[in-house]
Amino acid sequence: TRTGMLTRAATTTFAGMRRARPSVAACARVVMPHLRRGGRFNSTATPKAQSSVPPTAAVPPPAQSPIARFGAWYESCLESSPILTKMVTSGILFSCGDVLGQSIMRARAPPGEEPPAFDWGRLTRATLFGGIFYPPVAHVHYNFLEWIVVTRWAVSVTMMPWAKMFLEQFVYWGYFSNAYYHAVLGALQGMGPDQIYHRVADTLWDTMKAQWAFWIPVQLLNFKFVPVRHQLNVVLVVSLFWTTFLSIAFPPAKVAEDKEGTKAT
Repeated sequence: TRTGMLTRAATTTFAGMRRARPSVAACARVVMPHLRRGGRFNSTATPKAQSSVPPTAAVPPPAQSPIARFGAWYESCLESSPILTKMVTSGILFSCGDVLGQSIMRARAPPGEEPPAFDWGRLTRATLFGGIFYPPVAHVHYNFLEWIVVTRWAVSVTMMPWAKMFLEQFVYWGYFSNAYYHAVLGALQGMGPDQIYHRVADTLWDTMKAQWAFWIPVQLLNFKFVPVRHQLNVVLVVSLFWTTFLSIAFPPAKVAEDKEGTKAT
């Protein structure tokens, strides 16, 4: 019948298709050689010719200048031991400022008068203050300013230098740092509590007025452009001139006069 003929034709067709289906092994034998040739299925393709130019040797990095090497070394010290590094830096710069101040005072001696002898005790006191007493406190101060203005208050980038400057100069640090300077130096000179109090009271206002004129523009630029870890270093470098001013404005002779006057009262 017609139905039987169609059934036999379909069975024959499927059987032929089953016999013609390639096995997995046959496909692998065809494909693997091409994969070994890097995926190139054109068996007649010639391998890429190797360049006859020898490979270029690795170029060593350019030699750093002594200043660049010192900067990299100082940066590593600042990262590993920030307070100790700032103590050494501050002690050196404070001593240089005192030497410069004493040199200026000797050069300003009136004609015909012998210039004052170099005061090694004064240099020692300046170095001790700059190397031991000042850097740890200043380190805490600058990190505190960063925390309260940037992290706690989230002040905008535009207002951040002004907020830091206002807190530093008019809220707490300006008064404390100058009183701290005169008090520590007075104690190192052997002054008693009453003498230290009168010294701070007599010099603080004049020092503050000079500080506002000198440090406000410096600190605005410092807070604006310098990272926190280097802000104290900027202050220390600029303090070379500030310390020179303090050495000239408040010399040991004036301290001795104040000390004698306090004893007399």
